[in-house]
Amino acid sequence: MVVLIRTLYFVLGTQYSVLNSQEGSILDTASTILISIAALWLIIKLLGFLGRLGIKQISPKELDQKKGMMLLDVRPGKEYEQGHIPGAVHVPLADIGEKVKKLKKDKDLVVYCRSGNQSIWAIKRLMGMGYKNLYNLKGGYSAWKRIHR
Repeated sequence: MVVLIRTLYFVLGTQYSVLNSQEGSILDTASTILISIAALWLIIKLLGFLGRLGIKQISPKELDQKKGMMLLDVRPGKEYEQGHIPGAVHVPLADIGEKVKKLKKDKDLVVYCRSGNQSIWAIKRLMGMGYKNLYNLKGGYSAWKRIHR
């Protein structure tokens, strides 16, 4: 009887320790995955921030106070048709190279999209084409529309 109890204790104890070591590795794997996801999120946010460095930002309220600025809407045609800032020139992001040549390079130009991210890409293209006085509308058309309801 004592031998049976010791054998059961040994078998159950071994299984228990194996189970614990497996749970530990599962927890370690889950922790690693969570840390990896958090690190990836931080890298994406950092790249977004770095992408905006050197690009002047203008808020919708500041835009309302300034006169004589040209507006460039780089959203797709359907979004532009659903609503846009009055006086804006519409050139979709994909067409920036050809259609923008008509705009004056020395004039202040506010570029906007829906949320302010695609306009950064448009501004980078425009910088490469020699445009100097470029501004990104913070929050894009969505932010402007919230103020002008």
